[in-house]
Amino acid sequence: MRSRCRALLLGLVVTCAPSLVAQDQLGRIVGQIRVDRGDFPPHQIMVELQVRFSTINSVYADSQGRFGFYGLEANPYHVLIRDEAFRPVDELAIVNPTVSPTTMVQVILEPRQDTKQNPAQDRVGGSNPYLINSSEYKRNFPKSAVKEFEKGLDADGSGKTDDAARHYEKALRIAPDFYPAHNNLGSHYLNKGDSAAARKEFEEVIRLNQSDAAAYFNLTNVCLLLGQVNDAKRYLDEGMRRQPDSAFGQFLLGTLNIRESKLPQAEGALRRAIQLDPVMAQARLQLVNLLVQQGRKADAAEQLKEFVQTFPDNSLTPQARQLLQRLQSPANASIPN
Repeated sequence: MRSRCRALLLGLVVTCAPSLVAQDQLGRIVGQIRVDRGDFPPHQIMVELQVRFSTINSVYADSQGRFGFYGLEANPYHVLIRDEAFRPVDELAIVNPTVSPTTMVQVILEPRQDTKQNPAQDRVGGSNPYLINSSEYKRNFPKSAVKEFEKGLDADGSGKTDDAARHYEKALRIAPDFYPAHNNLGSHYLNKGDSAAARKEFEEVIRLNQSDAAAYFNLTNVCLLLGQVNDAKRYLDEGMRRQPDSAFGQFLLGTLNIRESKLPQAEGALRRAIQLDPVMAQARLQLVNLLVQQGRKADAAEQLKEFVQTFPDNSLTPQARQLLQRLQSPANASIPN
């Protein structure tokens, strides 16, 4: 299911200009794994990085198939996946930081013919790996409720969020225990700014499906927005216990640590979130906020450069460019909210 996080915008005061230190340019490989005609498997997928036929690093993709390798010199690299459930993969990735600091790799896994599909693999993509797709719902909920839910998904996919909410509400009138509809309706309320209503929906999800880590993370986010820090910590602990490798969970942990002035722990959590999900824009901007707060403006400027280069079309990129200019300006400046 979709889990929507409201971005924490840059709102810090810059009191002096950073002294930028020239560094050797290094690149990164950021990848996304998808499964041909199927959903991402529940087991971890290991990704190897080779140069000149020698493996120099290996990482596990996260539960959404994202992975990354960092601090790479200019070279042709090979991204390899050798998983017994899929055909071997060998993708060429040419890193040239002088052209672009980020090399994107899209990997399509093809299941082996002799691999039987596990019903637990039949899952909807998105931020919630615990919610299985509509074919599974039909075995547990009325078909009419599932039909309304699917209409809601279609409307959501077309950007018709109000129509989607009406379909989720219809599904719940038919089947009040249909927790996926509660989840998506909570996300709708959160996007509308109604945090109290969103909290009620996410609380209903965990009442009905206590294994749902994403609902705990959603509740953490809502409680932070409402200023309910103790509740946020409690829900985050439950979510991390169920899904410790969640990038969203690490982002929320970093945000909580900032609230409690635990800045070194916050930095570690935010960097871990970026490692788990290299395209999580909110984690990168929150890290910038933290670095500026610590007076590490040169580090913040480097992070902003990476953000602008990695996310040229993000809605927050104009603000990031403005902050970067202010950080690099020799004059003292204030950063407006």
